[in-house]
Amino acid sequence: MQTRIERFNDVHLHACAILGWQQTYDQLSTGSANTLLKHVTGERFQIFQEVLDKRVVQQGVAPVGRLCLAMPMSLSEPVLFQGKSVNAESVSLLHGGQEFSVQAAQGMELLAMTVATDRFEYFADREFTNNQLRILGSTANLELAHDLLSTIRQRLLALVAATQANVHFPENIVEDATLQSMLDLIDHGIEQDRARLGNHTVSAYLVRQSQELALANSEEPITVLEICEHLKVSRRTLQRSFLNVTGMRPVEYLRSVRLNAVRRRLRATCAENFTVSRVASDFGFTHLGHFAGSYKALFAEQPSETPRAR
Repeated sequence: MQTRIERFNDVHLHACAILGWQQTYDQLSTGSANTLLKHVTGERFQIFQEVLDKRVVQQGVAPVGRLCLAMPMSLSEPVLFQGKSVNAESVSLLHGGQEFSVQAAQGMELLAMTVATDRFEYFADREFTNNQLRILGSTANLELAHDLLSTIRQRLLALVAATQANVHFPENIVEDATLQSMLDLIDHGIEQDRARLGNHTVSAYLVRQSQELALANSEEPITVLEICEHLKVSRRTLQRSFLNVTGMRPVEYLRSVRLNAVRRRLRATCAENFTVSRVASDFGFTHLGHFAGSYKALFAEQPSETPRAR
């Protein structure tokens, strides 16, 4: 895995530095360029962030065998992608080997990622309907909610920062998070077939069963994918069910369920027999610092401040 931070005074050198891309950048606005490029490239994925202080025309061919998504982070004026205007809530798609043309605005900051097509297709076949996959194959832009885009952007930027801070950061962790980010963006961008997820009763059932599984495996928290396997549903169906019923994602909701279980146990036991660390570990919280932070964020008090039985 390679990770770099580079600055350029020539947009062509900037373009050539993005590994795996056949492309040219032509500068349109006057003055010496001062561009920034941060990129992380693994065997089956790539994340890059670029800041261009000039108007630039980008033309080329997307990497073969990759699905590519790009999202503007800041725009002073509209950007043209494949001849169509995109805004700060747009995500642009390119399939492997596809030709592209972008007229980038001066001062544009862009965040992009690619994943190996075969890896994406393996999970997409389980996430999306055939109709949704057909839509994806002919879609150049997805419009998404600002909050979702902001969350995905921060997730990707955190990955880039982590790899820069630690040259031994596990490549599989970065690849997995990149792929999940791409699935999340596409999942929310092609909502043409929401009816197949079933009614509210089914969603409520899935949430209830997930909660029971989470508490039954309290010492070693069950993962979302393990819940999907137990309940024989897709990750997409489970996430939508949680959002419909609770307004929260499964991981967030089930963490809150376990925190509430900890609180009930603390209130029902005395400190001499059951320490906070023991109760926390009984419910799968192995990092006491993270546990205490989550506990205080939820209940507005430290675990040590919760009243105990006498």
